Amino acid sequence: MALLRRPLLLLLLIVTHQFLQSWIVFGSVNEEGQKQEEFYEELLLKPLPDRKLLTHFHFQSSAPPSSSNGRHHHLFPKAISQLVHKFRVKEMELSFTQGRWNYESWGGFDSIPSSNAKPPGVELWAVFDVPQHLIDALWKNLTHTLSGLFCASINFLESSTAYSAPEWSFPPASGNLRYGTLPREAVCTENLTPWLKLLPCRDKAGISMLLDRPSIYRGFYHSQRLHLTSTGSGSEGLDPSIILEQTLTVVLLPNSQRASLAHASEKHIQPSWSLSSIFGKEVSGKCVLAETSNVYLLLDRGLVAELKQLRKENEKSAEKVLTSENNWINPSFELSAKPDRIFIEESSLLSKNPPILYKFEVEKYSESEPFDLGLTWKIPVVWLCQQAPLHASRFLMGSGNERGAIAISLKSTQSSEGFVGANFDDERCELQVDVFQVVPWYVKVYFHSLQVFVDQQPKAVSDIIEKIHVSPSKDKVSPGVMELVLKLPCSVSSAALTIEFDKGFLHIDEYPPDANQGFDIPSAIVSFPNFHASMVFLENDSLNKSPLLSKFQEKSPVMSYTEVLLVPLTTPDFSMPYNVITITCTVFALYFGSLLNALRRRVAEEERFLKDKAAKKTGRLPLLLSKLSAKLRGRQSEPPHSTPGSSSLVNSKLVFKVILVAGLARVEMYADQVEGAGKRSVKERLNVNSFDNSIPRRQITGKRQRQDEKWEHDLYQDVPQVSNRKVDARDLRLKLQKKSLQQVSQSGRGALSGVRDLRDKLSGTMNPQPVNADPPKLKSNAAKPARRSVAVETSEPEPKKAATMTERKKAQQKADASVEGFLQSLGLEKYVITFQVEEVDMTALVHMTDNDLKALGIPMGPRKKIILALESRG
Repeated sequence: MALLRRPLLLLLLIVTHQFLQSWIVFGSVNEEGQKQEEFYEELLLKPLPDRKLLTHFHFQSSAPPSSSNGRHHHLFPKAISQLVHKFRVKEMELSFTQGRWNYESWGGFDSIPSSNAKPPGVELWAVFDVPQHLIDALWKNLTHTLSGLFCASINFLESSTAYSAPEWSFPPASGNLRYGTLPREAVCTENLTPWLKLLPCRDKAGISMLLDRPSIYRGFYHSQRLHLTSTGSGSEGLDPSIILEQTLTVVLLPNSQRASLAHASEKHIQPSWSLSSIFGKEVSGKCVLAETSNVYLLLDRGLVAELKQLRKENEKSAEKVLTSENNWINPSFELSAKPDRIFIEESSLLSKNPPILYKFEVEKYSESEPFDLGLTWKIPVVWLCQQAPLHASRFLMGSGNERGAIAISLKSTQSSEGFVGANFDDERCELQVDVFQVVPWYVKVYFHSLQVFVDQQPKAVSDIIEKIHVSPSKDKVSPGVMELVLKLPCSVSSAALTIEFDKGFLHIDEYPPDANQGFDIPSAIVSFPNFHASMVFLENDSLNKSPLLSKFQEKSPVMSYTEVLLVPLTTPDFSMPYNVITITCTVFALYFGSLLNALRRRVAEEERFLKDKAAKKTGRLPLLLSKLSAKLRGRQSEPPHSTPGSSSLVNSKLVFKVILVAGLARVEMYADQVEGAGKRSVKERLNVNSFDNSIPRRQITGKRQRQDEKWEHDLYQDVPQVSNRKVDARDLRLKLQKKSLQQVSQSGRGALSGVRDLRDKLSGTMNPQPVNADPPKLKSNAAKPARRSVAVETSEPEPKKAATMTERKKAQQKADASVEGFLQSLGLEKYVITFQVEEVDMTALVHMTDNDLKALGIPMGPRKKIILALESRG
């Protein structure tokens, strides 16, 4: 009995768990018969002419009205419900887009591009159910909430310079509308993950399993969109019912798995694809929380027309072949799964080529038999998607950083299908075009410069523009808004609008990090109210349960977004503030670092500690080095000190420095000896000029000429600069010179005693070195008679005195024959230095003229004395 009870108990637990799960998932009907929350998931696949594939995911969650005392959510995301209730949002749409929709190749007339083709970056618009004076405050709070919810920079839209209030040109026209865009916002997985968390099954089950991040962001275009609508707010104390639509539109280039060998060289062959080859996954069943889970394959009217044209050779009717039960196996293409339903658009039954829709129910598949839809093309097919009546584009004109112009170009696509109104071929037919343009405040638009061109011919603004609303921009307050209603002839081939603007200046704090890249002007919105994009696929009442097909039935106006413009503005040199900050920080760091070191350092304790360590670890070599250093500095010798960890390193460095200095000193001494053997100093040359004019002098090169009675310092390295000014008799240098000449004249050594340098006299040098004025050859010969005189000094004293007198007379005669003696005899001994510097001896002095003496800086009186003395001697 115990064995029988256990299976029954287990079965009862399983049934109870399933019942509780179903009750929690789908909720319970209250006593008043309240409607349940619902969730739908659908996927639309559509081949594109340029070998690409459009994948459109559509998820819809709905929450019925509930009592105001609070709502318990089973499927609907609680964050969205709180957002709608707190900010009184009536309708809102948020999109994150990367890439730009190609209207020429991917079409612009059907419901998908009209509702899901969005501008690059972030676009947000919301309609509030509050009075006008509360809208701006609720808008700012809404942007902050969405920014945190989706991990984006939506909070930048809170500034009044980033959003506007369209009046009637934007499709959800309402006085409580706010619109803003961020063209430069980058879209990544951080934005997709919060978006997926709003789904009941997230990306773990159902069609959302196909949302593979690398596959999505590898596409040419992807746009994730969130659109919510609330109805019945504030009626009888009930919270409003909310419908949340989440769509993800991706354009991918499938990897062709297999192509026909016969058409391998055809460039128009369409690539074959499957869900597993595109997203890398298969669908293993529907989300258990979803009411329906369907996959649709759409063939637009252009593709259907091309397939029928290719099948005209067959006997069977093309329409019967396309819509038969075996349509998934036909000569044009082959489907890997059999469709459950095939629908033809009823609104285009009158046309020859209505679109065809194939429906696949995912709930029939499971993990053992996953759903993997594939399409294999057998023949090359070329077709075009239906476009909007006019193709809109926008560009900038002008150059420079001062002014420019914005141009919007409209070109006809020869599409009249879907036109609501008069006959398209009638001459009185008019095509209405609404233009909505927002420009930042730093782009100062001159609205009076608006010009209109139709078929390349200028037209009056009043003839083409039926209605206009302009809101000029205010500096750093609000952007400029322009709304236009154009009435163009239906047969127009091209039209253009131009408007001029000036570029403003920004404060340095208002520039973005990449200011040199330029500044963005958001996309303009061009809509065609007389053209409606809708597709009606009605077979029976069961189709009404499909939110995607119901969305196709809505008559929404055809819209298109233009390009985002990039405007370069003048930017300052951002490196200068950086340099100032760097230098300032460096100065402060050095100052405060030194100040802190001086305040925190304990000098006495450090010295005591180092001395104790040095006393313990003092070697012979460090002691000798410390004594040598103390002698050189003139201080008392102290024992060397060093830190325990670096004493050996410091000693080795000090020994190396001492050896290096000693070696350099020795090399310098040797170089001085070698150089002194072949060269003479300036002092020697001056002394030679003073006492021996007969010795030939070598020519000195590389000297600079005297200019403006001044001598350059590098004339001689040993001789100070000499001025040619008149020297006063009381000058110390003149007294020293006279004293030197008297000593020379009184000395008995003749040419063997040199003249002390004037710098030595001024510096107080006591023992100047004698200068040998004789030639090197005569030096050795004069040494021998000196020894003989010493040897006979005791025996012959009188002849020695006579020789001494003779030498004095010869020296006196030599002095008289020198320039110094000559000038001293004239009383012009103060000019001796001038002649010595110029190396003028008696031989040169005899040939000097009055102009030569004047060039030396000699005054008029002394010049006349010298010339008369030379003439009398001659």
